[in-house]
Amino acid sequence: MPMSQATEPEDIEGQAAALVARAYQLADSQLEGINEAAEELAGMSRADLTVISRARRVVMGRLATRPDRATAQVAWLIRRAIEVGAGQWQWETTDPVP
Repeated sequence: MPMSQATEPEDIEGQAAALVARAYQLADSQLEGINEAAEELAGMSRADLTVISRARRVVMGRLATRPDRATAQVAWLIRRAIEVGAGQWQWETTDPVP
């Protein structure tokens, strides 16, 4: 879904919460297919970059306040989901961060 057609903020929050919850379930399981798990998480964003971005911000906030193994693994899974799903999102042109 292009950024110009982004979902409503409350929808984004709900989708991001579901994505984070699923990431914790995957992290708690005995993962054998990391890329498959990442593809599932990327797919949960429904091609809306704002959903996966919000999920990442939530998890990074948790990682800062609660740096446990599960949260670290969830952060890694979401980062990998961004890498795997990069082709499905419409990226805005941004200036590089110094």
